[in-house]
Amino acid sequence: MASPGPVQVFQVDETPDENVVSQVNKDHSNNKTNDEEGEEVVNILELGIDPTTTETGIANEVSETKDGDEDQRIEVAVVKKDKKKKKKVRPARPQVDPSQVPERPPPQTGTVFNIWYNKWSGGDREDKYISQTKAEGRCNVAKDSGYTKADSVPGSYFCLFFARGLCPNGKNCNYLHRLPTITDIFNPNVDCFGRDKRSDYRDDMGGVGSFMRQNRTIYIGRITVSDNIEEIVARHFAEWGDIERIRVLNSRGVAFVTYVNEANAQFAKEAMAHQSLDHNEILNVRWATVDPNPLAKAREQRKLEEQAAEAVRRMLPPDFLEQLNSGALQPAKRQKT
Repeated sequence: MASPGPVQVFQVDETPDENVVSQVNKDHSNNKTNDEEGEEVVNILELGIDPTTTETGIANEVSETKDGDEDQRIEVAVVKKDKKKKKKVRPARPQVDPSQVPERPPPQTGTVFNIWYNKWSGGDREDKYISQTKAEGRCNVAKDSGYTKADSVPGSYFCLFFARGLCPNGKNCNYLHRLPTITDIFNPNVDCFGRDKRSDYRDDMGGVGSFMRQNRTIYIGRITVSDNIEEIVARHFAEWGDIERIRVLNSRGVAFVTYVNEANAQFAKEAMAHQSLDHNEILNVRWATVDPNPLAKAREQRKLEEQAAEAVRRMLPPDFLEQLNSGALQPAKRQKT
């Protein structure tokens, strides 16, 4: 620590001059160095310490108070303030051990291998060859979520392996390790993982999906029917985002889950593919077809209009929104010509 500078000496009176005391505090703060790790100077007047305790009127250092409790109180106050300044943001943890990840080629599920996408054409997790195989991992949002390299890059996509519970990179991953939100907006031609959509759905309603319509509903098959099947489905699929409605067909062992946000539906489809609920079943998760019910069509149209209005509101300045909500802005009357 640097040696203290010259100390201000003032005449002792019954009531100390406030200007002189403030000058002493100012000089005391200037003597602080970087070795004290950001601890702020404590005002000696606020602590109730008399700056004129000696015969010559030399102000005592704060750390040299007579009572040891004062030193402890100052130290505790500084430590608490330093803790508040630290950001409590945790890094994403690796879901699997990187050393245990085998470097193997993708399983052959077709006849033509695409070198650009490193997969067999026509084959994915919903392919009939592997549809009976249980998923290797499962994402635990509460424990696995955290910041990655992608958080500092605007417009980053979500990690597909994180959704499946198999990402070994943790905080070093170049994709997001969290759930999608309503503020995450992507190009309609790609999903939240950055995969290109097609103009139409596959015949089995699997795959990435179509860019021709916004689909927020997923189909879940092979459900083990029980008395509380509605509660089970709601509990498992609510982990991946806000749900708008759930419909369970007990007689067929299937369910339809509609999310508020389309990105959450895309995330849930990958996260719950080949997973199990409370029983040992292997779920068959696909995109839902268009509901022919006129009420469902009207509800979907109304939802799209609400999302468009909300997007426009987010783009408007806050001052304009306040005037609009208070009724200060009225439409101009047309002049008669």
